[in-house]
Amino acid sequence: MRIVFLNRYVYPDHSATSQMLSDLAFGLAGTGRSVLVIASRQRYDHPGADLPAHETIDGVEVIRVWTTRFGRRGLAGRAIDYLTFYLSSAIQLLRHIRAGDLVVAKTDPPMLSVIVVPVCLLKRAHAINWLQDLFPEVAKALAVYNGRLLHPVLARLRTWSLRRAVL
Repeated sequence: MRIVFLNRYVYPDHSATSQMLSDLAFGLAGTGRSVLVIASRQRYDHPGADLPAHETIDGVEVIRVWTTRFGRRGLAGRAIDYLTFYLSSAIQLLRHIRAGDLVVAKTDPPMLSVIVVPVCLLKRAHAINWLQDLFPEVAKALAVYNGRLLHPVLARLRTWSLRRAVL
């Protein structure tokens, strides 16, 4: 059984989600567990960085996927960045996870469990959610989008994926 983490950022990035994920992944690998992280090639603090597509760091296999690089300046660009991360990550999950693997979906970008759960169901792996943010509620509260139209759809997708996770 392998533990697979999915998050947009991992070491050497210094964002909060990256630091927590990296610490746990390196700790698990240090105990002899097989650990794979799927992340982007970017860094939160340096979006222009182009980290290696594949490497092993302190016993952790890291696969970094291609994404667009519109950044955090506009909602449309950020949405496209998220979408390309979801698609690229789903492809890598399909290629690399096996029956019995534990796949841990973090919350950067939001609602990763919506892509993780179907792949886990298909591959007979176990989905686990590591929630640090509640989406789409946070986005609605901040008026990021028209909550009246999009919120019910996003909330149903999120709830469906969370209910199908093992933890």
